[in-house]
Amino acid sequence: MARVIGIFSGKGGVGKTTLVANLGAALTHVFHKNVVVFDSNIHASHLGLHFGLYDDLPVTLREVLKQRTPITQAVYIHPPTGLRIIPAPLNFDGLNLTKEKCKSLVGQVKGSYDIVILDCAPGLGSEVLAPMCAVDEAVVISTPDLASLADTLKTIELLKKMKKTVLGIVLNRYKHQKYELTPEEVASTTNYNILSVVPEDSGIPESISKGSPVVMSHPNSASSKVFKKLSARLLNQPYEDASLWGKLLGVFKRKKTSSQLPLQPVVQPQESLKSEVENLDNVRAELVDEIKTELKKEIKERIRKRLREKLNE
Repeated sequence: MARVIGIFSGKGGVGKTTLVANLGAALTHVFHKNVVVFDSNIHASHLGLHFGLYDDLPVTLREVLKQRTPITQAVYIHPPTGLRIIPAPLNFDGLNLTKEKCKSLVGQVKGSYDIVILDCAPGLGSEVLAPMCAVDEAVVISTPDLASLADTLKTIELLKKMKKTVLGIVLNRYKHQKYELTPEEVASTTNYNILSVVPEDSGIPESISKGSPVVMSHPNSASSKVFKKLSARLLNQPYEDASLWGKLLGVFKRKKTSSQLPLQPVVQPQESLKSEVENLDNVRAELVDEIKTELKKEIKERIRKRLREKLNE
């Protein structure tokens, strides 16, 4: 059976739906998991917009709830990623998603997927209780300010009362400013781990305007890398940045780690030292060649991308 994870926020406007869209895209496209994202925020549905679903679709939760259409008919595929999406209608239309109905709908789909992610309503009202009853695990997203933290504490307390597993907190839109709460302050106040810190990134609003998650539209941006690392953390899997810069950082990190190992007194004959120097020269030459090859590939890809953009203008 699938893991059912709810993404919650104590208040609106902190980036909850952006987190859902990018987690779903990364888990599917990068980690090859079979994932469906479920928009349970029927009062203010926005999830579909993050994937370019701007029209009022023929089958959404409206038809499922009002006409008893099977929920499997309300599943849409995002072609670039393969992610499955169950959208709510763009207009509220007097829908009522009860606790029992939400649990039933999640139960009908979770047997077909590895992970079900619910985009839950923000706040602490009755509309958030239905998805809260249907999930097994929860991630709470907050911005680094007192108002958001106060609502995050209330959300966590409610989740604990309902005996849900709180995986931790995602701190979003972090700018490294003195007036912001630090990740350490948020962790110590809530007594929960900070799963990831998502930096303020101009690529995110741009990606939303394009109807494509930032992990797809800006795969090498700072926020995109954080979303991919968070996905790996939820899966308890390692993640290595595939970009050239990430590889270089990895090389330097390994060198730094090795240099911090306790020094052992070693007496080596001169021939042995000469052999080691030659080996180091060979490794350095291979590394330089690899970097040159990667740079050429990246430069070629950038040129092709610019040419495609000019042709499409």
